[in-house]
Parts: sequence; C-alpha cells; structure tokens
Amino acid sequence: MRHLGFARQLAWVALAAVVIFSAVLSTYIGNHARDILIAKQRNFAALLAENLNAQIYRRYTLPTLIGFGEINPKHPAQYQQLDQVVQSTTHGLNVSELRIFNHDGTVSYSMNKEDLEKAKPAEDYINEAGQGQDIVFNIDSALPYWKAFFHFPLPPHSFVLHTAYPLRIENRLSSSDATGPAIWVLEFSQDITADMERALRFQQLIIILTVVSASVLFGMLLLFIRRAENAMAVRMQEEQRLLLELHQNEKLAGMGRVIASIAHEIRNPLGIIRSSAELLLKRNAGGDGSTSRILQAIYDEARRLSQTVSDFLDYARPQRPKSSLVDVSSVISKALVFLEPDLQTREILVCHNSPPEHPLFVMGDSDLLYRAFYNIMSNAVQAMQHTGTLTIGLHEEMDDTHPMVAITFTDSGPGFPEEHLERLLDPFFTTKDDGTGLGLPIVNNIIVSHDGFMTLTNAPEGGARVTILLPSHPAPTA
Repeated sequence: MRHLGFARQLAWVALAAVVIFSAVLSTYIGNHARDILIAKQRNFAALLAENLNAQIYRRYTLPTLIGFGEINPKHPAQYQQLDQVVQSTTHGLNVSELRIFNHDGTVSYSMNKEDLEKAKPAEDYINEAGQGQDIVFNIDSALPYWKAFFHFPLPPHSFVLHTAYPLRIENRLSSSDATGPAIWVLEFSQDITADMERALRFQQLIIILTVVSASVLFGMLLLFIRRAENAMAVRMQEEQRLLLELHQNEKLAGMGRVIASIAHEIRNPLGIIRSSAELLLKRNAGGDGSTSRILQAIYDEARRLSQTVSDFLDYARPQRPKSSLVDVSSVISKALVFLEPDLQTREILVCHNSPPEHPLFVMGDSDLLYRAFYNIMSNAVQAMQHTGTLTIGLHEEMDDTHPMVAITFTDSGPGFPEEHLERLLDPFFTTKDDGTGLGLPIVNNIIVSHDGFMTLTNAPEGGARVTILLPSHPAPTA
C-alpha cells in the first residue's frame, strides 16, 4: 500500500509537470506563431508601402509638378487627385487609415479630412521613419496579450499594425528600385486582430489538447492505482480472514484435543452409569413409581451425555471417509425409514421434489453420508415440531464444467435466524438450550471430506433450506 501511495503522489507530480510543460510549450508555440503572422503582415505592409510610394510618385507627384508647378496636397484639386491614387491603390487591402506627414511633422494628407483640421502631431515612430529614412512598424494593442488570451471574441481593432514609410523621389521612371531622397513620410494602419486571434486560439487549442490528454492519462493511471489498491485491500482482508481462521482452527484443534482426552475418560464411567440405570429400571419394573422416575431420569441424562461425548469425539477426531460407489437416493431412503416413527408422530409429510429417473451416484462413505442426511432431516423435523412438510430435491447440475449431485432439504418451519446464518457452521454455536453446537459442523465436515459444499439459506416461501453439492460419479456399468 505504501508503494501505491507513492505512485499516487507521483501521478499528481506528473500531472503538474505536464500542465506546466504544456503551458510553457503552448506559450512558446503561440508566440512563435504570432511572430510569424506579424512578420507576414510586416512584409505585406512593406510591399504595400513601396507600391504606394511608386503610385504616388508616378500618378500624383510628377503630374502635379507639371500641372501646378508645386505640390500642395491641401489644395482641393491636388487632394482629390492624391486621394484617388491612394483609394485605388489600397482598395480591398485592409487599410483603415492612411496619412502623409511633412518633414515638420504635420499632416499634409489623410484619408480622413478631419485630421487635416486637427493638425495632429506625428508620433515618435513616424518621426523615427522620417529621420532614419527607413520603414518603421508599430503595433498598437487595445488590451494586453495575456488578457486577450482569455477574451473571446476579440473586438475589432484590438491589435492594429502601424507602418511608417519615407516617400522617396524615383530617379528613373522605369525602375522602382532606384529611389532618391525622402520628401514625405507615409503612415497607414491595418487591423491585424483576426490574425492575432487565430494565433491565440491556436495557443489555446494546444493547451486544451495537452491538458485533456494529460488528464485522461492521469485518470487512467489513478484508475489503475485505485483498482490495485482495492485488489490489495481485498487481498489483505482475505489474508486477515485466513489468519483469523487459522488462529481459530488452532484454538479449536487444541480445544478438541483436550475435549477428546476428557471425553475419552468420561465415556467409560458414563457407559457404566447408563447400563446400571437401565438394569435398575428393568428390576424396578412395576415397583415404586418415584424410584422408577429417578432411574429413568438418570438413564435419559446418561444417554444424552453419551451422545454429547460422541459428538465431541466425532468433531475432534473426524473419520476418514471410505471410497465406494454410493447411491444417494438409497441413503436418503434409509434415513427416512429410521425417521418414520418420528415423522408419523409429528404428522410431517415428506415430499420428493422431482426425483431423478435414474439413480445418482457419488464416491464416498455411505455410513457418513447417512449420518449427515439423517442429522439434517432430524433437525428439520425438530424445527417443525408438529405438522409440516419436508421437501427433498435431488438432481444433477454442472458446476465449473464438473457434474455435481445437488441435494436440497427444505422444511416448513420458522427457518434459520437471519442474524445467525453466517455462524451456524461455527463449532459450539447453537440456538438451542440443550444443543452442543456440533451437529451442523460435523455434517459440514463430512460433506467437505467428500469434496462437496453445503450452504444454509431460507426458502423464499419460508422455512429452512440446506443445499448439498457432491461430485457426481457415473453409474456402474452392468
């Protein structure tokens, strides 16, 4: 059990380790997937910025210089021309805002005209792009990443990618790669919430699958441990029961040896007392009535004590059964013949329940089986006291692929006390005032010595039922 307790603790530690590992792994994989998505968005934004740079220069800057002589995006006609270039270039490309800043940081163009009136100053990353003459990215998040992990679904514009790109003058109209100095700074925004949400859900999926699989494995491990604990507990209980039975048998064996020696010493004097009382009864026949009653009482008690001593000796020193072919029906019939006077006196009816068409045989000792059947039927007769039915069933059945002869004795008496059923086969346990508690244990010893089984139950219709199973043996050949 100590090892199983250690295994249970180890299972909990393994579950905690798997959960921690899955959390770390999912965080790493999720962050890596997020970085890949952001890199993809940045590459796309860079391509879009280069395309805008080329389109603005070719379709707006050069025509404006030729037509107006100067560039002033705030002029209505120039604003409309620049806005057409921007709208046509960014159409369907998930651009939510686009602005162009002068070198002094003021807005010279915006897809939203209100920005021109507000004169909103450029942010640091825009100034950085203008000063460093290189593209700059900035991600604006409405909530921290760890909060977004538990928020579903994410509202629009939770994560926005801002791109700042210096607009340059192209040196050759035929090549967009050859660029000149920056004249403006282009800044546009893209909502990347959907991509970030996919990364978050992918990370959640990894955690859920890992935790679920770990929980399933953990549950199976706990189930195996629990079954092992139950099996171990059952085995320990069985060992304790066997130890108790062993101690009890040792005590009973010691007691039996003592009782056997005492009974042996008592038996001879008791026989003399019994025979002397019987002789005096015969001599006093027709004599003094009070003397006859005293002698009869001495004789009856001596006979009862003699039977008790015989029971003690039979239990302490059980006989080894002989091995011969025994007809079960014949043995039962002999016992009934001996019980017939008592059955008639008590008005008890004997009923054979579906007797077999052919005799059923067992290997054993007919005398011992006779004594076992007689004791069972005698107990049934005594339990019914006056009037009743004793039903005897005899048939063959299969038990663990071996044929068995099943004998049932059912009486119409009060039945066995339910609270005493488990103790009725214990030696010296009795519910009778004048019993020794050895009758049924002796019968059980006889049945067990014949490799059989005996069970005590109460019949559904009332009354006690004793069932005996003995290994069946083929009938003798003619």
